[in-house]
Amino acid sequence: MKKKLRLPILLLAVVIMLSIFYIKEASNNNSDPVSGDDLNASSLNPEFTEARLLSLEEANNEIDELEASIAAGNLTAVEVSNTTAKIQELKNIKHQEASLEATLIEMNSYDDVLVLLGEEALVIDIYTEDEITVSKFVELARLAKGSFGSDTVVKVITTSMNE
Repeated sequence: MKKKLRLPILLLAVVIMLSIFYIKEASNNNSDPVSGDDLNASSLNPEFTEARLLSLEEANNEIDELEASIAAGNLTAVEVSNTTAKIQELKNIKHQEASLEATLIEMNSYDDVLVLLGEEALVIDIYTEDEITVSKFVELARLAKGSFGSDTVVKVITTSMNE
């Protein structure tokens, strides 16, 4: 059962990332010729993509373990219910992270955004040349707290495109 779910979930993540990339590329489509510098620069940060896939893989592994414990048949009805709720929560968190990334990219015209919910805080890493102002941080925190709950600690980091 867990091998059957791992590949579709991974493919879904790749499709989401490619969709975001192509939507962004379509909105930035211009007829100017591409220079050599533009060929080397990608709007998506490969480190962000790697972190997204790693986070998704960890969540998928945890979901697989939880589903295996349900399939083993050793759990009570209450434990099965709790385990199912945890599986749904993990799926919802990954969906919320992807949705918030897409929203922030669309609203603020950022090149790329990485949103990961950790144990201590929600980390928003923005791939941009600009610095984040206090008012922009408040706006980002408000959006994040709207998605993940008002008690969520939000950390905003900027990753320079020149690194």
